[in-house]
Amino acid sequence: MNKKILIFGAGSIGNHMTNANLILKNQVSVTDIDRKNLTRMKNKIFPSRYGKWNNSIKLIDYKKVFKTGEFDLIIIGTPPKTHLGLVKKLHKNNIRYKKLLIEKPLNSYIENNLFIKKLNKNNIFIGYNHSISSSISYFINEIKKEKKNLKNIFINWKEGFEGILKAHKWLKNEFSSYLGYSRDGGGAIQEHSHALHLALVLLNELGISKYKTKFYKQYIDNNHKLYDNLALVFFSSNKLNLKLDIDLITFPAEKNIIVKSNNKKIVWVHNFKKNYDAVKVVSKNGKEKIKLFKKTRSSEFENEMKYILSLKTKKNYQNSRLNISNGIKVMEIIKKFFNDKKNSL
Repeated sequence: MNKKILIFGAGSIGNHMTNANLILKNQVSVTDIDRKNLTRMKNKIFPSRYGKWNNSIKLIDYKKVFKTGEFDLIIIGTPPKTHLGLVKKLHKNNIRYKKLLIEKPLNSYIENNLFIKKLNKNNIFIGYNHSISSSISYFINEIKKEKKNLKNIFINWKEGFEGILKAHKWLKNEFSSYLGYSRDGGGAIQEHSHALHLALVLLNELGISKYKTKFYKQYIDNNHKLYDNLALVFFSSNKLNLKLDIDLITFPAEKNIIVKSNNKKIVWVHNFKKNYDAVKVVSKNGKEKIKLFKKTRSSEFENEMKYILSLKTKKNYQNSRLNISNGIKVMEIIKKFFNDKKNSL
């Protein structure tokens, strides 16, 4: 049976989610607070990405959307600083949903997310889709084999605005949206919070719950601190150390995870080659084994939709890497990152 999907936001994520759900034969409705964004989606973004407009997509006026009925899944794909306000509005207007997906990050770091913590959060998820990919699952299984011998983990998530803006052709520069303002949810550590989420997933999978954190940051403008363009996060425990290296400078993008043990090196590579991620295992003698994982940009969102819609029980929700508890933990570390005044480069 087709699922009823409501998407808030007609920007990049809204278009990705719309296309993914259409491929899965779901009923898609899209709304946006600015009617011009719906027009842009219909006439420019969707046709340029996917060939032509699909007339089955229902575009709903924002003022009318809060009078609609129940949905199997509501997706919030609006700027980070609007996420929590929208969730409050859904509950205030009693819009019923079976599941709610909030695009990453959960909110902007200056906001108080106490409201979301008080909600029944079992059916709320955050859009960190890399963590549920087949390549990451395989990678985690490989490193768990070396659990007792692990020493260091390095996560590199580096992609400058040159690459990001190519996928957002309607933006003149990073300051044309929230992307260029840390207070609004932009900047390196928030825009690339996939890396931070993956760090927490890895630590959890390795049974490490106690660790110390240390931060270094660099701002694009040290006087006005518009956004952080470089972020280093260090996790240290008595078992291993994890270093996170994030930036909004590097082009072309470099995204990988390197795990070193006494016996081998295990590496996950994002976009190892076109339409493929890879996991490489290098033994002490230099012998290398590479496993490729086919994917497309579209399939990343299709898999995310299939995954979330397939979750059935409260236990499934709680055990999901996408559960809101992990999204809240990400934001707690991001708040600490910005509140740390000592370590700016």
